[in-house]
Amino acid sequence: MSEVSQQSQKQSRVARGSRARTVVYFDVQPRQTLSWRVARDAELRVDEASVWLTREGDPYDYWLLPGDVACLARGERVWVSSDAQGPLEVSLTTYRRTGMTQLGRWLARLWPRVARGSNASAF
Repeated sequence: MSEVSQQSQKQSRVARGSRARTVVYFDVQPRQTLSWRVARDAELRVDEASVWLTREGDPYDYWLLPGDVACLARGERVWVSSDAQGPLEVSLTTYRRTGMTQLGRWLARLWPRVARGSNASAF
């Protein structure tokens, strides 16, 4: 089991307390790279073949094997690609947070900018 998967399982146990979730499925075409900025904390799941994951600010890249899960943080930019023979399906799961106040939601949106050190231009 990969390091990413072990960390993800640990963090995922907390998120599973809430059953409300959104799952988005998308295809990764062979030798094509997809890139996006994560809108909410999410879990990237791989079911069919190996996927190459690159995260902004992380000096390491990850090969996610079938069954692996990677936790992605809100505001993080990621790149996903595959060298499989055909398109493969990957899922992105987000969990609804319950009990968070309006101030808590505002701080959660602000925190990725503060952590990256780019909050000066936001105000």
